[in-house]
Amino acid sequence: MGRRVTSRRLAVSGLLLAAVVVGLLALRIARWRPLPVEGAAPEDGFTRMRGVVHVHTTLSDGGGTPEEVAEAAKRAGLRFVFITDHNNLDAKPFEGEHGGVLVVVGTEISTTAGHLVGLGIPDPVFRFSGDALDALDDVRSLGGVAFAAHPLSPRADFRWTGWDLPGPWGIELMNGDSQWRSAGWLRLLRTAALYRLNARYALLGSMTPPDETLARWDTLLARREVPGIAGTDAHARLVIRKDRAVRFPSYESLFALVQDHVVLDRPLSGNPGPDGEAIVAALARGRVYVGLDALAPADDFSFTAEAGGRRFTMGDTVPPESGLKLRARGRMPSGSRVSLRRDGAVVAEAERQVELAVPGPGVYRAEVHVPGWATPWIVSNPIYVFDPEAAAARARRAAWAPEAPAPPATELIDGFEGSTRFQPGADDRSRVELPLLDPRAGVDGRGAIRLGFHLGVPAPDHPHTYCAVVDWTHRDLTGHAGLVFSIKADGVYRVWMQVRDANPASTDEGTEWWFASIRTSSQWQRTAVPFDRLRSINPHTDGRLDLDKVRAIVFVIDRGADKPGTDGTVWIDELGLY
Repeated sequence: MGRRVTSRRLAVSGLLLAAVVVGLLALRIARWRPLPVEGAAPEDGFTRMRGVVHVHTTLSDGGGTPEEVAEAAKRAGLRFVFITDHNNLDAKPFEGEHGGVLVVVGTEISTTAGHLVGLGIPDPVFRFSGDALDALDDVRSLGGVAFAAHPLSPRADFRWTGWDLPGPWGIELMNGDSQWRSAGWLRLLRTAALYRLNARYALLGSMTPPDETLARWDTLLARREVPGIAGTDAHARLVIRKDRAVRFPSYESLFALVQDHVVLDRPLSGNPGPDGEAIVAALARGRVYVGLDALAPADDFSFTAEAGGRRFTMGDTVPPESGLKLRARGRMPSGSRVSLRRDGAVVAEAERQVELAVPGPGVYRAEVHVPGWATPWIVSNPIYVFDPEAAAARARRAAWAPEAPAPPATELIDGFEGSTRFQPGADDRSRVELPLLDPRAGVDGRGAIRLGFHLGVPAPDHPHTYCAVVDWTHRDLTGHAGLVFSIKADGVYRVWMQVRDANPASTDEGTEWWFASIRTSSQWQRTAVPFDRLRSINPHTDGRLDLDKVRAIVFVIDRGADKPGTDGTVWIDELGLY
C-alpha cells in the first residue's frame, strides 16, 4: 500500500515538474522578441524603404480584401506592399496611398513553365495566355518587370522551368509558399503549436535556408544581371478541406517575417504614381536586399562600392579600376558575420562589417548570418564589377531577343479577296459583325477578313462566351511547319489561333483543339505560328496534332483571351502555310 502511494506521489510530482518546464518554455517563447541591433547606422547617401512583394487577396485565392492587406501592412510597419492576385489586376482601383502604406498592384501569372510575378504594368484588356514566353513578352510590352516566383518550389507544377527564356527577368530568392513546403510536417506542426504564443518566433522556425535557390541565382548571374527579391506569397488562408478554410497565418505575421528593402537615391515624393514607379525601378535594377526582419530589424544595412570619390550600390555596374573597394556594414545583432561572395564563392568574411579591395572583375554580393540561425538574415543583390566590353556582353544576354521575320508562305489558304470559306461564330450573349469581308482593309489595300466583335459577359447559367471566325474545311497539312498570316486590330487584344484535328476520344464533337495566342497591335504584323508550338488542354488528348486530319482553322476571342464586355475589331489577311 505504501509503495503505491509513493509511486502515485512520484507520478504527480513528475507531471507537476513537466508542467512547470512546459510553462516556463511557453513563457520564454511568448516573451521572445526580434534580436536587438547595435552599431552606427550607415551614412551612404541612399534612402531605404521596406515592404513586401507577392500578396494575394479575395480577388483570387487570398483570405482578405485589399483593404485588409493595407491595414496589415500598416500594422507591420511597411512602407509599400505589392498585391499580385493570380492572372488579374482587379485590385488596380485600390492602388495608391492608404494610411502611409503605398499599395501597388501587379499580378502572378500562371504559365507552362511555372509562375511569374509581373510588376509595374497597367491592367490590360487582354488576358494572359498561359504560355511562359507570351507572359514575359506581355510584361515587357506593358513596361513592367517579371520575376520567377517560387522558382525551386517542392511542388512540381509551381517550379520554374523557363531558365533559358529570354529577357531581363529576375527571381524570388525566398518565397513563403516554398519555405513551408520545404519545412516538413514536424516543423509545420511545431509552427502551428507555437503560433498563438508568438507568431514571429513560430514562423521563423519554419524557415529553411534557400541554399539551392542562391546557387541557381549565382549560375544565372554568371551570364547576366538578375535582380533577386523575396516573395511573401501571402494568402492568409489555409484550406482545411474543399469547402472550408481558416485565416492562417495572418497577413501581419507574414509581412513581419521577410521583407524587401529597396534602396533609393532620394526619399519618396508622396505622389503615389511616381513613387510606385521608383520602387518598381529599384526592384527591376536590383537595388534591393532581402531581410529576415522577424529575426532582427534589417533597416540599416549598406553594401557599396567606392572609388575616386564616387559611390555605387547594389544593381550598379562598376569598372574594375584601381582603388575600388567594397564595403558591407550596418546595424546588426551581436556576433553577426558578414561575408562577401565573388561569383558565388566567399572571398572575405568578418564580424559586423567587411571592407575589400576588389581583386578583379566579377559579381559581388553580401550575406549576413546571425549565430544560431541557418537562414541568412540578409541577402544583398550584387554589385557588378566589369569593364565596358564585358558589361555590354552581359547586357546583350539580358536583352529581349528580337523576333525573327515570319517566313514566306509556300501555299495560300485564303487571301480574303471577294470570298472566303470562313464563317462567323458566337454564343447568344456575344456577336460578330457582318459582313466578314472588308474589301479595302488588307495589307495591300485590298481585301481582308474582319472580326468585329462584342464579347458577352458570362452568367452562372451561361459561363462561356466567345466570338470567332471558323473555316471548317477538312485539310491535310502534312509537310508544312506552320501557319503564317498578317494581323492588326483597333486595340491591343489577345486572339486564339486554333487548329482542330480529329480525335474520336474528345468530347468536343470528336475534335481536339490545338492553340496558340497572338497579341494584336494597331499596325499590321506578319505572324508565324509553328505547329510544334501549339498546345492542347484537352483531358482526352492523344498527345499529337495530326496534320493529315485537320478539321478546322479558327480565330477566336473568349473570356480567356480578353475581358468580357470588350468591343473591338481585328483584321486578318494573307493566311497561308510555310
